Amino acid sequence: MPDTAEVVVSFDDSHWRFPAITRNKYGSGTLTYEGTFLTDPLQREIIREVLKRARLTGPDQSLPGVVKVRHGRNAQGKMLHYYLNFSDAEQSVSYPYREGADVLSNAAVRPGQTLKLRPWDLAIVVEQ
Repeated sequence: MPDTAEVVVSFDDSHWRFPAITRNKYGSGTLTYEGTFLTDPLQREIIREVLKRARLTGPDQSLPGVVKVRHGRNAQGKMLHYYLNFSDAEQSVSYPYREGADVLSNAAVRPGQTLKLRPWDLAIVVEQ
């Protein structure tokens, strides 16, 4: 039974009436305890919530699961954002960073602009 923990969700069963997931403060941090097996989508949501509460999230967490992004700097010190589509379907993502240019097409890219990624394709944006 939770003493100091916040109950996030409980089992809804006549025989299993106890918390399934709790959150408890410990020192200067917070721990989330899972007392059950979660589906992959629910596990992802729990992890996203934990990261959000820890202020460790950013725009990359809202990408479709099949789109990966990596960041780096080129020899001139400019930020690069690599978007990779690991699927057989076209994907659209909203570009959240500073103005730049698509390295492969030389097209201008602005914050909030939609990038369309063909199946198994990529976009590389260099910030200006």
